[in-house]
Amino acid sequence: LAKSIHPLLGKPFGKDKYALYLHKEIQYELDRSPRLQTSFFWLEQEEYKSERKKIISVKKKDAEEIELSYDYIWEHQKEKDYGLSREDIYCITTAYVLKITLATDDNNIILTAEAFGVKILRTLELLKLMEDCDFILHEKVDEIVSYLKYTNDYPLSFNRLYRSLYGKAPP
Repeated sequence: LAKSIHPLLGKPFGKDKYALYLHKEIQYELDRSPRLQTSFFWLEQEEYKSERKKIISVKKKDAEEIELSYDYIWEHQKEKDYGLSREDIYCITTAYVLKITLATDDNNIILTAEAFGVKILRTLELLKLMEDCDFILHEKVDEIVSYLKYTNDYPLSFNRLYRSLYGKAPP
C-alpha cells in the first residue's frame, strides 16, 4: 500500500483518528533482506525512507511485557508449525500487549493473532475502512485490487472478501 497511498504512515484518518505505523522489526527485516530490497527497490527512495521513520511507539513498561509475551506466542506458533519469523511474532506480540489492531493478509499470522485475541484487519478491510472514512476513493481501492491481482499477490479468500465488503466481484 505504501506505493499506492502516499503518504500513508502516521497520517490519521476518520473521526476515530485511525493511523498506520511501521513496527521497528519490519524495518530491521527490510534492512537485512537483499530479497526484499530487490523486490521493493523503490523503498530506498528518500520519500519512502522518511515515511518509514514513523515507527510504532512503545513505552518501556510495554516493551518489557512484549518481551515476556514473545516466547509464549512463539511457542504457540511453533506447536502449530506456522513457520512465522521473529518479526512476525514481534508484530503480533506488540498488538497483543498494546491492544491495537494488526494489519496483515498472512494466514498464519492471522491464526496466531486470533488465538491471542488480537484484532486483525486484512488489506481489503483496511482499504474499505479508509474509503468509508473518506481517506481514499473507491477508484483507488479498485486500482490497488487490480494491481494485487496482476502481481498475483493476494490471499485465497480475497475474491470472497471483496464480494462481502462491496457486494460485487472485484475488478
